[in-house]
Amino acid sequence: MDNKRRNFIKKSTVVLCSTPLLGILNSCTQSTNQYYTICQNNCIGCGDCKDVCLDDAVLLPKKSSYDIDVSTCDICGDCEKVCEENAIKLSYHIYDIYEENCIGCGDCIDICVNEGNAITWERDYYFVRGRCKSTRCSKQCINACKYNAITIVNGKASINMEKCTRCGDCVSVCPYNAINPAKVILNQSLCTHCGECINVCEFDAITKTEPEDFHEPHIDNDLCSLCGDCQPVCPKNSITNVIHIASIDTKKCTSCGSCEEVCNYDAISKI
Repeated sequence: MDNKRRNFIKKSTVVLCSTPLLGILNSCTQSTNQYYTICQNNCIGCGDCKDVCLDDAVLLPKKSSYDIDVSTCDICGDCEKVCEENAIKLSYHIYDIYEENCIGCGDCIDICVNEGNAITWERDYYFVRGRCKSTRCSKQCINACKYNAITIVNGKASINMEKCTRCGDCVSVCPYNAINPAKVILNQSLCTHCGECINVCEFDAITKTEPEDFHEPHIDNDLCSLCGDCQPVCPKNSITNVIHIASIDTKKCTSCGSCEEVCNYDAISKI
């Protein structure tokens, strides 16, 4: 066989054999590119995935945020109790008893039992002082008492506490200011500043003042983890939020998996 024919056969063999082999190699080395996606139902827009993405593939124009509507918030403190990040900043009003108006009805005590139990009796009964002059008045206290708890004994008004409801009607009508009502006290160290006492007082006998360093309630979103635990415990629905959902640019994503590792809400998965 001459050299020309030998070289032709050799070249033909290389071409015929190498062409399918290259196809096989290419099929083995081609990437079946997989990308990450974000479940909108689970994403809370915290931005943790965006912070760790070195390829800038996570799209989140703005992180989600929580806020407090100061027009409805009564600073009860329930949200602050459940916030593990100490992100909720509250400044509490100071509540106190205004004795001039207090008739000792006890409504504030009843409501405070469910809170800090800060309001208690100093004296839980009414009594008539020696200045009573039943012979000189029109027995206004007896007429005012709807429960027949007041009678005249030895020329002086006497109050039967088994019948008395501590309504205070007798106190205001006595012309000699001779009836001393029951008396309550408020322990500031036990007060939870919920404000329920002032809501039930019909006599404007509870004051509400602001300390010098008072500030409006707010949420520090640099500390907030966006867990949302504060919302369901707010009795006034005063906590609002704006949720932004992240997405992933698959053209930039290199499937490194960093975003999935830092997501605490199972919102990121590979497709």
